[in-house]
Amino acid sequence: MYKRKLIFLIVFIFVVSGASTINAQFLNDEFCGNSEVFSFDYRKKPWKGGNKFLFDYLGKINYDENVDSVRFLVPVKFWVNRNNDGSGGASDKEIKVLVNDLNYYQKQNNTGFRFYIRNIRSINKTKRLKLGYFIESPLQTLAHHSKGCINVYVADTIKKKYKGASYLVLGTYNMLTKSVILQRKNSNTGLTHEIGHYFGLMHPHRNYKKGKSKQESVSRSRTFKGLFKKGLICEKNGDGLADTPAEPKLSFLVDANCKFSGQALTDNWGDHYESETSNIMSYPSYYKCRNTFTLSQKAVMLYTASKNKYATGWDTQHIDSESYSFDVYEPDNSMQMSVAIKNNEIQEHTFHKIFIPGKKNNFTDKADWLTFEIKNKGNKNIKIMFMPDEQINAEISISVYDKNENLLKNSNFNGETEPQNVQLNELHKGVYFIQVNAKQVPIKKLYTYSIGLKIN
Repeated sequence: MYKRKLIFLIVFIFVVSGASTINAQFLNDEFCGNSEVFSFDYRKKPWKGGNKFLFDYLGKINYDENVDSVRFLVPVKFWVNRNNDGSGGASDKEIKVLVNDLNYYQKQNNTGFRFYIRNIRSINKTKRLKLGYFIESPLQTLAHHSKGCINVYVADTIKKKYKGASYLVLGTYNMLTKSVILQRKNSNTGLTHEIGHYFGLMHPHRNYKKGKSKQESVSRSRTFKGLFKKGLICEKNGDGLADTPAEPKLSFLVDANCKFSGQALTDNWGDHYESETSNIMSYPSYYKCRNTFTLSQKAVMLYTASKNKYATGWDTQHIDSESYSFDVYEPDNSMQMSVAIKNNEIQEHTFHKIFIPGKKNNFTDKADWLTFEIKNKGNKNIKIMFMPDEQINAEISISVYDKNENLLKNSNFNGETEPQNVQLNELHKGVYFIQVNAKQVPIKKLYTYSIGLKIN
């Protein structure tokens, strides 16, 4: 309680005393409201002023950027703002899209990360569907917060006001509470960008309007001239990473073909910008352009994750890591998140453990949902084939629903290790759902099963 009050006090002082200065700094940051001013500890990062540290670290962990090797499985808890009666707000299907996009860019860039849903909780207060940026958003991250995961808050809108004008913010990262706040309608890289901040990344345009003591130079070989600073400017100023080219804020400087149009602009030393437009931490006019992380950015994220207090619960090198692995169909733990299965298809799924500090014997991913469609007229017979891949004692139920959520059949399997079939006859044209539920599963080991569908 004392710690929470202390954090609240810090946030309050920050909002009241610093608002005017900070407003001016990121007035036009309509995509991400993350304040670079609030990066008090950035100058202490071991790679600032010497990026060799990052590449030495990658060598130490045998990282290969050409291999998709997952090193951290990180749980994400979603807090969804809804109306008083529980209606409205982001649907489970929307959350699924957020997570799928997040993992897509991790895999595409071989970052070494994968993210899974810890759970989704509703905050049923109509007035919180529209969050104010400076006060309501930080307070929400204080009032609703869980340990051992990344907390992500989803509101319909996030609005900041300055001198009578209102600006929408698509997303932001609160560095005090280490939480992400997203506007419901976002770009496909929005969550990836904010989680980049969580793992230590800054904007490549950081301090681009500042003087020579803070602005990053276009030249990668330019050094400081003076008594107080030494070394490469690109490794200390800006985002402190030499392999992210110096850039101005790219808003309105990138065309629909992702071509940079700001070559006429120069840095404080007179060199013309030659910026990239694909970096996920940048602000290109078209967010579709963003799809990459540089090698040093990936190193920063991996190193930061390794120093997180919950790293052992996320680390795939840990002795218990297998139990946290999840299948390629996740997230699929609600009807809205159901995965399509086709006739004569067999899919392999898992029930995996979810990391929660202090909880060792509970909290598994206990439900998988699938959906299938009968496209032709006439009654059809359906056979669902359930096949445990290992002899693990477990209580499993398989339920079949129609599109109106009416239960058509429920079958229970109590510890069977042999293949089981669920038969439904005379189903007509339409969409149906299958729920595979783990009533009881030993979670010290990953529970893997295959499920198939036959339509006659």
